[in-house]
Amino acid sequence: MSRLVSTAVELLRRADATRAGPLSSLGLTELAALLGVSRSTLLRRIGSRRELDAVLLELGARSVLRPPVADRVVDAAAALISDRGVAAVTLDDVAARARCSVQSIHVQVGGRDAVLTETFARHSPVTGISRALEDPPGGLCESARHVYLAMVDAVLGMPVVRALLTEALARPDSGLARFVRSGCVRSLSLSLARWLARHRLTGGIRPTMGLRQVIVLFVGPVAVQALTEAVAVESRDPVVRGRVATELADSFCRAVRPDPTG
Repeated sequence: MSRLVSTAVELLRRADATRAGPLSSLGLTELAALLGVSRSTLLRRIGSRRELDAVLLELGARSVLRPPVADRVVDAAAALISDRGVAAVTLDDVAARARCSVQSIHVQVGGRDAVLTETFARHSPVTGISRALEDPPGGLCESARHVYLAMVDAVLGMPVVRALLTEALARPDSGLARFVRSGCVRSLSLSLARWLARHRLTGGIRPTMGLRQVIVLFVGPVAVQALTEAVAVESRDPVVRGRVATELADSFCRAVRPDPTG
């Protein structure tokens, strides 16, 4: 039996005896500790983590393969940001939680700004809001409430999104802020334009109003004010979110609906 295979067999035996959990959750340092050897000694025995995982799979081990480094880094960053906020999270923190090295983060993802950008991309609110814009119900006010609720849920329901948006606003020259502007804002603006143009054509919006003006009225100061107040109390109560969405929709419709007096 080769040293690699005997090491894999011993790891499986000790993991079972100590109830250490799936080997996929353990880094090389933890695996070495399980065997009672140093990390460098473990590496001499197995060659690399990839070789060890391959043998463990051949031996019938379950839950051996770990998610790719980039996935673990993004998941770790999201959890840390949700708990602590962006400013308190360092690459060392992310590496420790993702069970990888800082060097691996730089190679697989990039620097801290790249990690923040990838984390926002993974949890981006754009998908949910775009889905709400595809086929919103009823007339303009009911439709606006539906879209606003998707926006409010995206911010209040996901602390990591709220924290990263705040970071993007605070650092407008950062890679994260550029990603939010070029990707998310542009994409949502196009979806909003198509949705609002339909309502203008069917008479729900004054025809004299330019589309850009209508978009600004929809996502502008009133939305920012309402969301800021809701975020300040950090309320995740669906009743509160529904009330905020209704107030936003009512304000928007009063501002854009045709004047009945002509």
